[in-house]
Amino acid sequence: MKLTTGRLVLREYAAADFAAVHAFASDPRSSEFMDWGPNSEQDTREFVDFCQACASAIPRTGYTLALTLRSTGLLFGSVSLTVHGAHQAWPGRRGPAVREGEIGYTLHPEHWGHGYATEAARCLAGFGFSELGLGRITATCRPENVASAAVLQKLGMAQVGHRTNDRLIHGRWMDSLVFAMDAPGLSLERR
Repeated sequence: MKLTTGRLVLREYAAADFAAVHAFASDPRSSEFMDWGPNSEQDTREFVDFCQACASAIPRTGYTLALTLRSTGLLFGSVSLTVHGAHQAWPGRRGPAVREGEIGYTLHPEHWGHGYATEAARCLAGFGFSELGLGRITATCRPENVASAAVLQKLGMAQVGHRTNDRLIHGRWMDSLVFAMDAPGLSLERR
């Protein structure tokens, strides 16, 4: 699978990507607000193996893609979309069940601030809505990660929740902000 934008190529991971992945995954800045990392070499090998296994799973529910520059092929990050099973949007809701996805991303810090996370996430969200038929895409970030919250808002996501002590991040429980956006033409909000 390969998706392209004006500046980026989102593609499947290959074993040869190890060094580039380890460059961002072992950098403590990349994982400051994540429940993983900084990666050891073994962690990075397991991540690349996991991404390759997900790519061949049937049915496929995980799309973790290498984030590369279209102009040079440089791999500098990762973007993912995890598909969750169909369910009702809230208890007692009538109508068809809706499949949801959750999006995430991480970039090498040298590539922060250039709009790449927004561009990659927008591309993958479009794929989720148009090709996978998702009704809603969600994402979480820590309240302290202001830049990530800004990316999600630029995507058109709205903050729909705040989970207290939701994730164990480097030995400390941290809150999560929950963001969501519905497929074009579909609103799952209560009226």
